[in-house]
Amino acid sequence: MPLRRIESRWNPAEVPSDLVDQLVYASNLLGSDPGITNFGGGNTSSKVDATDPLTGEDVTVLWVKASGGDLGSAKRSGFASLYLGKLLSIEAAYQAGRLHEDEAVPLYAASAFGGNPAAPSIDTPLHGYVDAPCVSHMHSDAVIAIAAAADGERLTREIYGDRLGWLPWKRPGLELGLMLRDLQRDNPKVIGAMMGSHGFICWGDTWEETYRLTLDLINEAVDYINAREKQPPFGVETARKTKTAPDDVLTQLLPILRGRVAHEGKRLIASIDRSPAVLEFMAGQKFGDLAAMGTSCPDHFLRTKIRPMVLDPEASIAELDASLHHFRSEYRNYYDRCRQPDSPAIRNPNPSIILIPGVGMVAFNKNAKEARVTGEFYRNAIEVMRGAETVSRYTALPEQEAFNIEYWQLEEAKLRRLPAEKEMARRIVLVVGAGPGMGAAVSRRLLDQDATVFLADRSEELVRQSVSSLAHTYGADNVDGATCDITDRASVRTLLQKVVLRYGGLDAVVNLAAVFFAPDLQGNLEDDKWRKTMEVNALGSQILAEEAAAILRAQQLPASIVLVSSANAVVAKRGSLAYDLSKAAVNHLVRELAVELAPIVRVNAVAPATVVAGSQMFPRDRVLSSLAKYGLSYQDAMTDEELRTVLADFYAQRTLLKQPVSPEKVADALYLLCTDRLAQTTGHILPVDAGLTEAFLR
Repeated sequence: MPLRRIESRWNPAEVPSDLVDQLVYASNLLGSDPGITNFGGGNTSSKVDATDPLTGEDVTVLWVKASGGDLGSAKRSGFASLYLGKLLSIEAAYQAGRLHEDEAVPLYAASAFGGNPAAPSIDTPLHGYVDAPCVSHMHSDAVIAIAAAADGERLTREIYGDRLGWLPWKRPGLELGLMLRDLQRDNPKVIGAMMGSHGFICWGDTWEETYRLTLDLINEAVDYINAREKQPPFGVETARKTKTAPDDVLTQLLPILRGRVAHEGKRLIASIDRSPAVLEFMAGQKFGDLAAMGTSCPDHFLRTKIRPMVLDPEASIAELDASLHHFRSEYRNYYDRCRQPDSPAIRNPNPSIILIPGVGMVAFNKNAKEARVTGEFYRNAIEVMRGAETVSRYTALPEQEAFNIEYWQLEEAKLRRLPAEKEMARRIVLVVGAGPGMGAAVSRRLLDQDATVFLADRSEELVRQSVSSLAHTYGADNVDGATCDITDRASVRTLLQKVVLRYGGLDAVVNLAAVFFAPDLQGNLEDDKWRKTMEVNALGSQILAEEAAAILRAQQLPASIVLVSSANAVVAKRGSLAYDLSKAAVNHLVRELAVELAPIVRVNAVAPATVVAGSQMFPRDRVLSSLAKYGLSYQDAMTDEELRTVLADFYAQRTLLKQPVSPEKVADALYLLCTDRLAQTTGHILPVDAGLTEAFLR
């Protein structure tokens, strides 16, 4: 599987004239290609002449990627600006022994130019001490493969001659910047440096020159590795086929794993990778040894931990638990061996990466995007191993060095600066009924609080539109969807399998799916419509809850099922017998399910009065029929929404609060029952009817 050469995307017609904007333009090109650097990895800088606003003197300003940003999407605000002279003056205090290397990092911000609040990255000295206007530091898999090879220094000379210098592994920071400065000073002809186990850095007079140089250096490594891949880099392929289909293996394993890797009440979201590259790695004869060695590049194991867990796809529950116990014990031993007096407390000792030969890779993290990126980082590590094993022998960082990065006080400080998590963070919610009314409202409510949402509906078009709209606002990682007929058990099982394979499990189910058929003028309803009403509104809720419960029980994490009933369930009236009876059945279904599914799963329902706005059950013809039934005046030229408003206002006048029941208010109640705020409430119906006296529960 040859490595991909990188094609230039530099377009002179798009290049801005401003030097800082050129930095942003080049950074976006570099950061958006995973063959050049991983997500969030690498950094760039420009040294730009400016006028000091206070003294009027000419100064040089270093613009460098800010801490925690991503080059591919960075804007100008994603770069710190520093007085270069002030930044370089920090060396004197360091050399005099007045401050520790890590103590220099907060001083970078003291060099800020123009009141720029962006926090400079830890790699800032690498850029400040290079004597060149434009600097590029990338984490290309092909180049890191050379940097992580057992004889990386020799390979660097063989590939690049005297154009690239070699720096042995050193943790990023001031000292590495000084080493790079000395390398350039002692070797004036070098245009970059290979940093052991880390990546490469290069420089030039303009960003076009530096961009093209970056690509050339990567492509030289790509060509060198590709020309030598004669034998499988991971060894002879071994048979790793499972008796059970991979999808079925994952569907069974993922909820169990997700429940087991939760730590101190913090759940994780999963991302699955079954790409050929991952499966090939796990099929190789060297797989076990390479996986046990761990990763090399610091960016990799900050997310993936020092090494993954390997799990037999045919493992029983007892064997799975034994594997997890062994991993946790080994991780705690690693922490105890390497910890320093000032080391942060041990973090979640469970694996971030689980490799299941013949099936795929499972990556866990706090949300769907971070889980995906964690998996991508281990994919990077696999490609580094592939390249290093092709041209030499792969080597990982020494254990102590790996620990010093993973538990670096500066990284810990970065974690502590993160904002508090929102209420539904780390939760996966299935919302059935993806319409523009209550379905859209509750989905937005959940996503606003950082839930991960999976939408379902019988209508493929509704699912597509809803997912597209919500993904545009909340990000494609956080919302997905699929079609489902909840009256068909096979369809429900397929839906739930898609949820599990997409996110790893489930924490709450909200079912809004329902149908209403209006009787004829004599009040009669055909048998098939009676049957359909009971199937969708009552039986569908039962099938969905029963099938979801299997996943929720496997996870062993507190969960919630929320059904939608109706005020009609307790109000006897004319014209909606089938619908009202079906909702009365839902009310008792809630009570029965609460008994059946305790203590893991809470089951409750929301009972709204008639919600007209945005409801799929109120097409124009039904609204007109209702207006005629109640003798309400209207104009034929009115829009659908105007007609719905007339009807909603009529219904509002029948309530104590004289307010129409809106999708958003119902969504608030649905949301509340998904959270832990009502963690001791189960088997109950929560009315949202603006005070409909006939519906008071007795």
